[in-house]
Amino acid sequence: MIRDATPDDVPALVELGRQMAAESPRFSRLTYSPAKLDALFRMLIASPDGLLLVAESKGDRVGVMACMVADHWCAEGRMAMEFGLFIAPQHRGGMSAARMIRRYVQWARERGAADIGLGISTGVHAEQTASFYNALGLRPVGMLFEAPVSAQM
Repeated sequence: MIRDATPDDVPALVELGRQMAAESPRFSRLTYSPAKLDALFRMLIASPDGLLLVAESKGDRVGVMACMVADHWCAEGRMAMEFGLFIAPQHRGGMSAARMIRRYVQWARERGAADIGLGISTGVHAEQTASFYNALGLRPVGMLFEAPVSAQM
């Protein structure tokens, strides 16, 4: 089941955020901050421009998707973006992620978003995730690169 998160969900969703950060070769290099994620999740729940979704299976919170809409940074209009989408590894392969994405796109359209973005920035299963996004009707519009922190370019 996919539903809007409530403040009662936040501790479990922060734990899912910890799991996502630990799994990601990119994010695991950083110091995870449960307090920052807690504050972000609570802000998204409270804001009409925020969306925090939870995926449940047999009463357990097994997935989270954090999103927002905002004025476009360089153009007239609104844009929607997701901070992250994570399904616990043992619950992947079902319909939760697809349902979350469809709910996010519908929600963004209802808020007048002219640009609805979804990314892959963890470095985890990027090609497989891209294929999944394509199958849902999303289309690639760019690529994400990072500079090595410890080496010179």
